[in-house]
Amino acid sequence: MKEVFIGRENLLKLIGRWAKDHRVYVPVTFDIMNHPETPDYELVKEEVPATLELHGACPAQTPKSFLFYSREVVSKYPNSNPEAEVEAPPTVIVGPRACDLEGLKKFDKVYWSTKCFTEEYDDPFYVEKRENATIVSVDCTAAKETCFCTMVGGKPYVDAGFDLNITPVEQGYVLAIGSENGEKLMAGSDDLTSAVSDSHREERKRTRGSVTEAVQRQNAQYKVDVPYDKHHLGSDEEAWAHVTANCVGCGACNRACPTCTCFLLWDQKADGGYERTRNWDTCLSIGYARTGGGGNSRPNLPMRLENRIRCKMEYSRDRYKLVTCTGCGRCIDVCMGRIDMRDAIKHVVTEMAKA
Repeated sequence: MKEVFIGRENLLKLIGRWAKDHRVYVPVTFDIMNHPETPDYELVKEEVPATLELHGACPAQTPKSFLFYSREVVSKYPNSNPEAEVEAPPTVIVGPRACDLEGLKKFDKVYWSTKCFTEEYDDPFYVEKRENATIVSVDCTAAKETCFCTMVGGKPYVDAGFDLNITPVEQGYVLAIGSENGEKLMAGSDDLTSAVSDSHREERKRTRGSVTEAVQRQNAQYKVDVPYDKHHLGSDEEAWAHVTANCVGCGACNRACPTCTCFLLWDQKADGGYERTRNWDTCLSIGYARTGGGGNSRPNLPMRLENRIRCKMEYSRDRYKLVTCTGCGRCIDVCMGRIDMRDAIKHVVTEMAKA
């Protein structure tokens, strides 16, 4: 795998070059909910924002926002054109972490099934965007207090699945090229880069090791005796009611999650005809499991939160061979009731063991 070193000023120049023929999103610092250390994405316009932030942990937003829009028109009718009208300009997403790339594995299997899974249907809106997107991932240099990737088999750094990966080191960054798309991004950039030194590689190794240890250390209190990717989540109603006590059913956890793929289709009048939109849906919503006859298989919050956690730890493992909780901690960050996924799972597993 080819690697090069680049200083910060030259990286800004390089990203500026990408922006000439791509839509480029980069993580920058905002004052979000009194957490100025939390970066989020911004579109590069005339120049790369000086607030570009490639240190720390994952940005507030997930890459799915760029590949699977929260609201998108998928059909207009009556319409004589059977082909879907897809908006998918060449896009570069700078900043996804290892947990985000794990999330894209789920989306690829669900919506790009003919290439990434075993079924015969693809979603043209997702596939078109995915094919035109270049992923520039970044290693985590610190752990948020809500990070728990190592508990679900992940790591706070990227070693596969990227087009280009950035590792912050002293006085700059190590860039690793992981695909043909990554090579295209780096074409003609020899004037901005230099060789990677042994000291840079040693620093990368130390940082990866120290961040991994930090994640493991802060999650020691949530350790359970069985792996999260097994069928050890009990069905004890009292246990689920306990972990749901503060849930208000807002669905913020679904929207912040990098692996939630559910959607709702909505038809409405538009421009003298009709249009169908696809919107993100949330399994925490009371209407999610409502049927046409007025029934509801999950009428209360404990049942809905149980379904959400089982989906991540069991259903997706059985269906897609993936544990689709990536340990990014975003669901904890955005929860109005301060429900902690780690604590919830530990409580349910512990109560199951007592039964």
